[in-house]
Amino acid sequence: MNTRDKIYNTAKRLYLENGYENTPNTLIAKEAGVNLGLVTYYFKTKDIIASDMLNNNYETLYSHLLKYLPTDDELLQLITFFKLHFKLTEIDAHYDRFIYEMNKFDLLEKATRDGNLYELYKTLVKQNDQIETADKELLCDCAVTASFGVIRALTMKQYEKEILLTKEELFDLCINQMFYSLKFDYNSLFLKSLLSSANCTIDRLLEEYPQLKEVKNYLYIEETPIVCEQ
Repeated sequence: MNTRDKIYNTAKRLYLENGYENTPNTLIAKEAGVNLGLVTYYFKTKDIIASDMLNNNYETLYSHLLKYLPTDDELLQLITFFKLHFKLTEIDAHYDRFIYEMNKFDLLEKATRDGNLYELYKTLVKQNDQIETADKELLCDCAVTASFGVIRALTMKQYEKEILLTKEELFDLCINQMFYSLKFDYNSLFLKSLLSSANCTIDRLLEEYPQLKEVKNYLYIEETPIVCEQ
């Protein structure tokens, strides 16, 4: 493993184990066995690594979900990803804290815009005939800002126990806000059907790939491939 990758993987491990806020570059350098200057040489700011972790997380989970979902149903893909995301915050305390800190430092929306998750939003807006073509780009931008603003506020308050919400209730609130922001015209039966499909997919995924229940298994332990358990 080269120096850059050693620093990168060490930082990812420490961000999950100790927390993003509690991991200074001096600790990363010490754990990686390099001098401090090399950390800032390869990664000018901590949020570069954190943002990449978020996008790596999305790409890994999304690629696994696509094994079970139709490739032409972007709405179901988006809902299933977020459902899985919230389920993992309930299962994995390290991941829960990491996502809380990403919201606290307002890095989640930026990472989304820089990665492929944003492409799902753009596709859904493009497919929505209720939105004028000239308004689609602006609406997508505003919808993502509004959605992640609500997700950020609710996630932080739920984690800090300022509001008493289960992860399920938190997910429901965030999805309703997302639907509203993206101007989806839906009824409760349609949403219930989507959520049922999402739940079935996630149950099957985690049964066949139980390693996904701990984020460390795919975010920084690169030597251990994720295989399907028969």
